Amino acid sequence: MLISDLKRPCVKCDGSGFQAGFDEWGSIQTNLRKSCPACSGRGHNLTELGQNLWKLYRPMLQDLIREELQNKSTILE
Repeated sequence: MLISDLKRPCVKCDGSGFQAGFDEWGSIQTNLRKSCPACSGRGHNLTELGQNLWKLYRPMLQDLIREELQNKSTILE
């Protein structure tokens, strides 16, 4: 499996994550968020396989992070 099987560069911002403006009703409108609205500034979008793997691993990662934060707060007390 290659990383290209999991994500593709965003076609709206060409993978930069930034979109200076967008065309709306024939004129350029300012993009106040300064990040690409199609990829939320990440520069890529997940493929179907990438989305499925993220759904599988996300709960496990959240549990690991929660445990680590609890361990740190216990040590600090």
